[in-house]
Amino acid sequence: MGIITTIELTKRRAVIYVDGVAFLSVRRSYYEEFPLVEGEELDEEAYLSRLSARQARAAYEDALDMLSDRDMTASGMKSALTRRGYLDAVAESVCQRLVENRLIDDRRFAKRYVELRGNGEVGRYALRRKLRARGIDEDTAGEALEQLDDDSQLAAATELARRLAQRYAALKPYEARGKLSQALARRGYGWDVVREAVERAGLDESADWDDAP
Repeated sequence: MGIITTIELTKRRAVIYVDGVAFLSVRRSYYEEFPLVEGEELDEEAYLSRLSARQARAAYEDALDMLSDRDMTASGMKSALTRRGYLDAVAESVCQRLVENRLIDDRRFAKRYVELRGNGEVGRYALRRKLRARGIDEDTAGEALEQLDDDSQLAAATELARRLAQRYAALKPYEARGKLSQALARRGYGWDVVREAVERAGLDESADWDDAP
């Protein structure tokens, strides 16, 4: 129990302070269904319970609408729901329900993500970073990346290297190789793949790899 010290209202949100500390930020429409008064005593747990019960159905319907547009990870869905003003506990509960119903499956998401981008202009390391940024755990990301074989990575890196090589045609061979290597590394290719792709790109094949002065 605490005393409601401040209620800050904006067009879309309500921020409630209890005993001088921010207790809750919620969509204003929900606050107006369960209004509070500054100076009153508040049972925080009871208030959150009432609010959660009210939000649960709407949050699940919102989640289904988002999934109808695109596949999402559990982490991405939770973040999306909290941004829309749902309580953390409500967002977590909705995500658990979606996972149980197999409407959200991080392994499926990761596998499909790699399938669509694995033969493009990004390497394993970049894909791993992108998956982690979407909330995919390390083991699941690694499992999805296993479908990328070394030959396909090298082929994709070589094709990219041959296109990018034109940008550095006016440079000295060692400079062109350095620039091209950096460009491929930034795309997430490992150094073994980078070295071979640069060799295959045909940048003055008579020049040595370490021909810098």
